[in-house]
Amino acid sequence: MKIPEASWKDRILFLLGRRDAFQVEGDSMNPTLNHANVVLIKHTSSIRIGDVVLAKHPFKKSVKVLKRVTEIDDHGRCHLTGDNPDESTDSRTFGSVPLSDIVGKIVGRIR
Repeated sequence: MKIPEASWKDRILFLLGRRDAFQVEGDSMNPTLNHANVVLIKHTSSIRIGDVVLAKHPFKKSVKVLKRVTEIDDHGRCHLTGDNPDESTDSRTFGSVPLSDIVGKIVGRIR
């Protein structure tokens, strides 16, 4: 399932500083997202299973990861996995991440 093109509303919110842009690096989210795609991030606390999110890497604080939420436990921790498991470092490697480490969810692709 590809991420849809960003709506005009999200593009305007990006121009107003209400959305962030993030460039995809690597193949961990193929075929949903490809290397060099640029996506818009909405900062929100309403994360659901199935959302593709930008999260802080649990061990490399300067690194952010784009992954799909596959589980949210009762303690507010999210299990994140890449759509391309052979190319992904995700919760299978680094464990679940706290909900507070989720930067936001992907709302659309701008290229």
